[in-house]
Amino acid sequence: MSEGSSAKRKRTEDPPAEPADAAPLRSKIWMPYGDIILQAESTQFRVNRDVLAQQSSVFRDMFSVPQPPNEPTVEGCPVVHVSATATDWELLLDVLYHPFHSGSRPFNVVASMLRLGRKYDIHDAKEDAVSRIRYEFPYSDLNMTKIQSRDVLHSPHLSANPDAIQETLLSGVPRNDGSRVNLPDNIKLTLAIALERILLFQRETLSWLEGDDVVPHESCDLPDKEKLDLAYTIDAWDEQWSGKLCGVCEDAAKACYETSRQKGWDLLPSFFGLPGWEDLEKMME
Repeated sequence: MSEGSSAKRKRTEDPPAEPADAAPLRSKIWMPYGDIILQAESTQFRVNRDVLAQQSSVFRDMFSVPQPPNEPTVEGCPVVHVSATATDWELLLDVLYHPFHSGSRPFNVVASMLRLGRKYDIHDAKEDAVSRIRYEFPYSDLNMTKIQSRDVLHSPHLSANPDAIQETLLSGVPRNDGSRVNLPDNIKLTLAIALERILLFQRETLSWLEGDDVVPHESCDLPDKEKLDLAYTIDAWDEQWSGKLCGVCEDAAKACYETSRQKGWDLLPSFFGLPGWEDLEKMME
């Protein structure tokens, strides 16, 4: 084989040259009077030091220290590289520059507020995120009772049919556009195990419904009344159930039910492989 052919083959087999670093992307968060550039990953944000310093003790301390000369600038603004994803920063900065929002926020926004709020000591963002999470996922059975009416998991289709919950976990939830929301496999596994634990707990703690130890009571005025058909032990007592019982049986059933309900609430985090309520509360501080 000729030397020319050999050289040609060698050039063809050479590994491709490393691409030059791509120019940073400009985010939609680009304030015309901003005086500093934050760069997260390959995305830059032009913002105001005063806004950052007012919200974050980390940035306040950073800006109080003289910066070294001859640092790179963009449009005359010094560049500060920050950790976390560009998506987190874009969502958080959008909140900081548009603070008058009292309605609900998408979970990804709340998660970004919490992550960066903790990391950069952005107190208001962190507290806002924590309060929203506590509202949606209360730590007390009293607050849980207040939100049951708006909880999707209490729809008749799901609450009365564990098989429907399992099917939903496997197939996902349809969106309005026809696509489906599917959870990661590890989350599906956690929820499936939790469902089995909850069902087992219910069978054990509501076993009194199958016998005559509690209802009908020995002093029952209406022994032929139908028995209760209770689905969940963390729901508040439904007064509609009282119509199925005489007064004596209602008192006995309600006392037994509330004991089971409190025990179920106390154990609820463990069904999902989580620490107890007190430890969860500390994790949010």
